[in-house]
Amino acid sequence: MSNYLKSAISKIYGEDDDFILLGLTGQTGSGCSTVARILSSEKSKIKHSLFSGSCPSSNEKRKELIVGKFFESNWEAYRVLQVRSIITLTLVDCGIHDAIIYLKGKSIVDDKALDLLREKLEEIKQEKDSTVSLSDFYTIRLPELSDQIRPILGETSFVSMYQTIGTNIRMSGSPIEEGIQEGKFFTLAGEINDIALKIRDEDKKFGRKTLLVIDAIRNPLEAIYFQERWASFYLVAVSCSDEDRRRRLRKLGYNESDVDKLDKQEYVRRKLEDKESYFIQDIQSCLERSDLYISNPNENNSVSEFRTLASQVIKFASLMKRPGLITPTAIERCMQIAYTAKLNSGCISRQVGAVVTDSNFSIHSVGWNDTPHGQVPCNLRNRFNLLQGKDQLAYSEFEKNNNEYLEFFRGKSDRYAEIENEGRNVSYCFKSEYNEFKGEKNNQVNTRSLHAEENAFLQISKYGGMGVEGGNLFTTASPCVLCSKKAYQLGIKNIYYIDPYPDIATSHILQGGANNPNLILFSGAIGRAFHYLYTPIVAYKDELNTLVCD
Repeated sequence: MSNYLKSAISKIYGEDDDFILLGLTGQTGSGCSTVARILSSEKSKIKHSLFSGSCPSSNEKRKELIVGKFFESNWEAYRVLQVRSIITLTLVDCGIHDAIIYLKGKSIVDDKALDLLREKLEEIKQEKDSTVSLSDFYTIRLPELSDQIRPILGETSFVSMYQTIGTNIRMSGSPIEEGIQEGKFFTLAGEINDIALKIRDEDKKFGRKTLLVIDAIRNPLEAIYFQERWASFYLVAVSCSDEDRRRRLRKLGYNESDVDKLDKQEYVRRKLEDKESYFIQDIQSCLERSDLYISNPNENNSVSEFRTLASQVIKFASLMKRPGLITPTAIERCMQIAYTAKLNSGCISRQVGAVVTDSNFSIHSVGWNDTPHGQVPCNLRNRFNLLQGKDQLAYSEFEKNNNEYLEFFRGKSDRYAEIENEGRNVSYCFKSEYNEFKGEKNNQVNTRSLHAEENAFLQISKYGGMGVEGGNLFTTASPCVLCSKKAYQLGIKNIYYIDPYPDIATSHILQGGANNPNLILFSGAIGRAFHYLYTPIVAYKDELNTLVCD
């Protein structure tokens, strides 16, 4: 009977047929490849900082003991599907001769490097044609051969070429065609998905588990593609401070100009009305879509061997195999509440949540970016209602009575008529409309909404809350200059944030005096991952009793 029940528990947890697919995302230099390397390592080669002594000083240390024990008994290495190597394969599949002609015309790579690149692509083609094991080819040999292209091209040409090819594939379905072809956007994601399915089928034949990590996803729609298809898919954001990231890139040979150019390609908020926004890299939007967040601090690698990073990887990998193994940290709990709160935001550009706690993580207030209480949020307003004089309380006196603005606004509205006829609410962002009306690019003054952090601070004052000096601020983004000044004035000690976007708020406000708060990149699970990883499939007491039944 005990073996019967034990097998039932194992089946519930999926131990007999595991399939876990991870997608890594983050800016170049943030550490995605390092996380992939840790995940793909054998247990004996992973050095971590999880507590392993006999006298833990806190419950968090006790959690580390539990995770460490599970790691020692249950670790299984992942295999890496390198997006860059799959992009390389598309150059082979479209025809090596045509690929070389295209790259030569783009002047991305010089003639000598092109000759060496041609040889490497021919080698990849031969390996693919002669492969016996699909898994070994896609996760070992193809990445090895693709990585040999980096020194051939040089770092900046290497990155530029792959960004260009990746964009082409999303636009046209081909690495060497630049025109937009309907229905081709998910060509690259589809290819990765097909490869994962082929590997899973092969693993089933040999009785293996399929644990795969995609390094790296850099387009939010591709992330959604996998999130919608696989319940066992997690998008993992790897982040570090901008200073640390730039330091790492400089060691790779980037100068400041190269880094600035890279940031503009990877990490600039896109205007969705521009078609290019859908095809290019958008790390900021990927971070917003992520399920798990890993902070990659600047460590002395020769000594630390990425121990802090490895500890985070081990924790999440253990929870994926055994949900509910430990409970969330106080930091995860508070950030999860901020994440949930952001969904209340009526902002149609970006939803942000914030939580303010005392020093013991007891929550004093919650906020989200939205209009002041009593005003109508943007997502509940309709541009045609304004023009037709409906729902008058939803619109300001300026919007209703400034004829010059109304004429401009009316001229922009015709193109939305078809959407209105389809039964969709055609809301609009006043700030964007007004800035365009005035010919200003990015004036934030005219936004209708309070920022999430600002709203949370005001709730404390509005309802007579207790002081928060020495407390904590959690934000699903990162505080702007104005919110940073307010946090500083309130005496906030720690600011936990997700979005590491470089901004003057950090260097000018938060690091500008004698009472500077600590800026801490969030590490943990939020959203659906919070529930998936921390909800036991079977109550632990019942599981233990079942396993010892005679």
